[in-house]
Amino acid sequence: MRISFAGSPENRAIAKEAARWSSERLMSRLWKKDPTVWSKQPVPELADRLGWLTLPTSAARHIDQIQALRREALAEGVRHIVLCGMGGSSLAAEVFAQSLPREPGHPSLIVLDSTHPDKVVAATDSIEVPETWFIIASKSGGTLETLSFMRYFWEKASSITDTPGDRFIAITDPGSDLEQLASARDFRATFLADPEVGGRYSALSAFGLVPAGLIGCDVSAVLAAGSAAAALCGPETPLERNPGFAIGVTMAMGVQAAKDKVRFVGSEHGGHFGMWAEQLIAESTGKAGTGIVPVDGGPVRPDASDELVISVGTRDDSIVADVDVELASAAELASAMFIMEMATAVAGAQLGIHPFNQPDVQRAKLLANEAMDGKLADVAEATSIRSPDLHTVVNSALSLEQVSYVSIQAYLAPTGAIDSALEQLQFAVVGQTGAATTVGYGPRFLHSTGQLHKGGPSGCIFFQLVDTPHNEVPIPETALTFNALIAAQAAGDRLALTHADRTVISVSLGADPEAGLAGLTNIVRSVAP
Repeated sequence: MRISFAGSPENRAIAKEAARWSSERLMSRLWKKDPTVWSKQPVPELADRLGWLTLPTSAARHIDQIQALRREALAEGVRHIVLCGMGGSSLAAEVFAQSLPREPGHPSLIVLDSTHPDKVVAATDSIEVPETWFIIASKSGGTLETLSFMRYFWEKASSITDTPGDRFIAITDPGSDLEQLASARDFRATFLADPEVGGRYSALSAFGLVPAGLIGCDVSAVLAAGSAAAALCGPETPLERNPGFAIGVTMAMGVQAAKDKVRFVGSEHGGHFGMWAEQLIAESTGKAGTGIVPVDGGPVRPDASDELVISVGTRDDSIVADVDVELASAAELASAMFIMEMATAVAGAQLGIHPFNQPDVQRAKLLANEAMDGKLADVAEATSIRSPDLHTVVNSALSLEQVSYVSIQAYLAPTGAIDSALEQLQFAVVGQTGAATTVGYGPRFLHSTGQLHKGGPSGCIFFQLVDTPHNEVPIPETALTFNALIAAQAAGDRLALTHADRTVISVSLGADPEAGLAGLTNIVRSVAP
């Protein structure tokens, strides 16, 4: 791994801040898990959220169990692993699956982190249940989406076998409801993660390692790369040569200089890094009216003076980056992950914020629950794509001065065609506003960037996109459907954003979301810049 910084004012700040951190012994205190690095007063989710520092060594305790399960999967002819999880419970595993080399003959990984009924049906149609294992991953053990997936697939497995638990694996914290459920239903295996590691810092824990190991990735190499990065970021390394410290200071100084966007550009080994880093940075820093806005790829903006660019992967001289993280191998992706975790923790200390909590996330969850109970009366209806008023609504929102960023939130079933249509909309928004523009699928982004949306910088605009699903999918063991769940999540988040004084454009795309997106893109393009 090689990390280089472009010549910039932020580089001078690194040396200045290194002197202050040295005089206050901040890095040494951080490694001793001293919460006063971030807050002099005791606050929840701080002293007990620093276990990620030692994960590269402590998580090795899972390797033997992972290898034993992998042998069982091969012996039983398992062809698919369906990972049911949200945010930190699934993002790292998905990136590992897309980036790391795999031994041949192992199962493929399917990540289900969408409650859209059409996506649930598509995931089901892509597997044969007798040849599939299901990983139910939730740190808290009570994640509504994850438990809904579990109940859905439990019913599918129960229809073909008297021992459905043989096909299920749990990953959760000790003492959680999921641990008890897994025991009661006789799951094949349960992995207990470190309770002192928050979800977005859990890449090198059981949440990232178990799915990766079962599909044939070398998790020992992943942990070795993480250990190498931990040594680079350790208290014995001079701060000017500590990559986590240097990147963290660079990001924080960017915020203080009105350069609060970080765009990740990936190539080869690091091509999917930004998808994972989004949650880490957004949830950790997006609070108290400040924060770093992560942008995963997207169009290059002509005037991006508010943006830092971090390149991760193989060297590409065509990319002009403020920080270049060159990876010599795919396994070094784990090194980049640990370094970015350290950088985010350092940035939190620099900005005077608590990087391990998510105070505004629970509000949207509570409002979604109210919507499911029929108690959410004051949420506005989405505007139909066919409404003659939509052009006026879009024009009014995009004409606002000093737009910080635009977030496109798609409560749609992810497909290749929808990905392309959303990209066209993103390009149109950037072209008309010049603002950084992010894209996320709901409800996935609620567990990723949702904290930033409510607690971070003001002056942001949100396109919330909903459609009419083609399938009605009940959630077994409940009176709910996935249709009602995703509708409630969209409604709850819409109201949470409104309560936070955000500008929300909610659009119903109808039964043909691809055509609806094309129509919305044309409306955006017709708005006078």
